[in-house]
Amino acid sequence: MDKIALIALTGRPGVGKSTVFMRVVNKLNSLGFNVYGFYCPEVRERGRRIGFKIIDIMSGESGWLALEILRARQMGYRVSGRRIGRYVVIESEAERIGVAALSRGFGEKSILGIDEVGPMELSIDRLRLEIIKALETTTKCIIVVHRSLGDTEITGILRRKGFEIISITEENRGYIHMEIIKKFIQS
Repeated sequence: MDKIALIALTGRPGVGKSTVFMRVVNKLNSLGFNVYGFYCPEVRERGRRIGFKIIDIMSGESGWLALEILRARQMGYRVSGRRIGRYVVIESEAERIGVAALSRGFGEKSILGIDEVGPMELSIDRLRLEIIKALETTTKCIIVVHRSLGDTEITGILRRKGFEIISITEENRGYIHMEIIKKFIQS
C-alpha cells in the first residue's frame, strides 16, 4: 500500500509559500507525477496588485478569482458579490476553473495541489465543498493554507488525516522544496 504524503505550507504573507509550492509542483510534474488542482497568483498592473487569477495546474486554463472593485467594474463584472478586503470575488469564473481542476486526479502517481486554501477560495460555496471532498479523499497532497485559516471543517480534516504543517520562513524557503519533493518520491 502507498505511503501517505500530506503537506500543508503556511507562513506570513510574502515569505515565499507560493514560490515553494510551484517549485514542488514543477519538479513533481517533471518526474512524471500527475499534479492536479489549482493555484491563485496575484496579478499586478504597473506594480500595483489588482487581483488574483485561478489557474488549473494541469490544463493551464485560467479565470479571475478576485479583482479590486474598481477594476472589476472597469472590466464589466458585477461588484455586488462577496468581498474580501478591497476585492470582489468573481464567483462564476473561480468556481468553473477550481471545480474542474479538482476533478482531474487519477492513478497512483496523482498528487493534489492547491495554492491557496484561504478566505477568497473558501467564500465560494461549491468550490469550498469540492476542496473539502478532495482533501478527504487524497493520500498525496501539497496545499498552501492561509496563516489564520478559520474553517473548522478544513482544519479538522488536516488534523484528522495527519497533514504535516511546514512553516515557510526566510531561512528555509531556498531549500525546503527539495525536502518536500523527497517526501513524495518516497511515498
